Amino acid sequence: MQRGSITLTFDDGYQHILSDIVPLLNRYHVPAVFAIPLDNINVSQKEGIPVAPYSDWLPIKNKGHELAGHSITHADLTSLSDQDLNEQLIVPRDTLSATTLIYPGGAQNKRVEKQASLYYTAARTVKRGFNTLPPKNSMQLKTFNFTKDNFSVAKANTLALWAMLSNRWLIETYHVVSNKITDNPYAIDIPCFEKHLRFISKLPIHKVTIQQVIANG
Repeated sequence: MQRGSITLTFDDGYQHILSDIVPLLNRYHVPAVFAIPLDNINVSQKEGIPVAPYSDWLPIKNKGHELAGHSITHADLTSLSDQDLNEQLIVPRDTLSATTLIYPGGAQNKRVEKQASLYYTAARTVKRGFNTLPPKNSMQLKTFNFTKDNFSVAKANTLALWAMLSNRWLIETYHVVSNKITDNPYAIDIPCFEKHLRFISKLPIHKVTIQQVIANG
């Protein structure tokens, strides 16, 4: 019997995630959520890592994955005028058919949350922690944001196990998962990630997208 839920999220729409990690997720039958900024050229230049065009991401929805809004330009939503904020929220929603927002850079406040709730049913923050099932506030979803310094297979597996035992919802956040990009502070190598993926694929916990959790109440 399955208990608890686990959701893997990948921020910023990097090309290597689409090329290398999506096939790995498909192999283990684990759906995930991908936060896609629409202006891939602009974001690629700012991040120094290639970002795939949003059109390349659309077909993975047929494999059970979810595409989340992440603004157009990876903008700090708290710094925008009302008009610009609405544009950065609405265009990704319509383009990706997104129901979830991933706050770019984790930047959000009550004003942003209020506006986002008009267009999305859920939003993920960078606040650390587990979520209840159902979540108390779907626009303030907590996560464990993995980086080069804080990720280990043992830690990730323990968090997943605790989510199952406590019947909680664990959202994991990743940015760079690569054997080639090693100097990024978010870089996690693929063999370690795959060990964790193999563990959760066998764990009796619901492997779900954010959209699925919210839809099921």
